[in-house]
Amino acid sequence: MSVPTPSLPAAALPAASTTAVPIFSMAPPPVMFLPDAMQACVEAGTCWQQEIARFVERRLAENVRSWQAVTAARDIAGLLKVPLEWSLNAATDYAEEARRMQQLATTLSLTGTTPAVQESAQLLG
Repeated sequence: MSVPTPSLPAAALPAASTTAVPIFSMAPPPVMFLPDAMQACVEAGTCWQQEIARFVERRLAENVRSWQAVTAARDIAGLLKVPLEWSLNAATDYAEEARRMQQLATTLSLTGTTPAVQESAQLLG
């Protein structure tokens, strides 16, 4: 037993088009800007990583300095002073880094460019 299939009259079908449409005209306009957007994302990621690397390098140097101060301490007062200074410096550094990262994120999200690009534009403009 066969199942009947619905069919449309020939007049209801659209006429075949013979006009060639270039493929690039079918792409939505944002696709043409994709390379620029990708470059901006790479620059933003690089800027973010450089900021993190700078912070980590500074904190590691401070940790080394603190350990050297601990090993050089000659009395209890000098020994107790090192962790106090370290914790105050660490708290200040982390707060400053949080401010920098927030500023970088705000700059990237509002302008789409890194601070270095903005400084270059200001120098040229």
